[in-house]
Amino acid sequence: MKKILLLFFSIIFFSGCSTTLAGDAVETYLMKFKNHEEEVLKSLDELISYENLSLKQQEQYRFVMKRQYQDLTYKTVQEYYNGDKAIITEEIEVYDYNKSKRETKEYYEEHQSTLTKGQYQEMQLKAMASEQKRIKYTIDFELDYQEDGWHLTNLDYTILQKIHGIYES
Repeated sequence: MKKILLLFFSIIFFSGCSTTLAGDAVETYLMKFKNHEEEVLKSLDELISYENLSLKQQEQYRFVMKRQYQDLTYKTVQEYYNGDKAIITEEIEVYDYNKSKRETKEYYEEHQSTLTKGQYQEMQLKAMASEQKRIKYTIDFELDYQEDGWHLTNLDYTILQKIHGIYES
């Protein structure tokens, strides 16, 4: 699963984030999620296809993640430049899907003799879809300056977990 998410993340990253300011490259990257750009949705669909979900559940999962992307908020809290290297620190706020997943997993473990795996997945997706609690995460985006502008360099699994609201600290 981590390899799939990293592939998902890399596709979005390699689509290009060249700008004259490092902070603009980070904003361009995050706006791809907020604007539901085609490459983000295509990668999301690929990610969902690897999950063992019914067609209805796949649509629910897609809805849940699109909601997460749309309602993602962020603000730059620090910019550090050192020649052709930069670190842009962003504070993002997303729905706390980790809380939803954790609570439904606990319930499932207590009642698994009466619930099927499919019922558990359905319950988890409904909990995520109705989640209102939001959580803030800090992300340090590392960038390198190249001939055509600033490019993100440190995109990893943890960053995507934070954007998806499933990061466990």
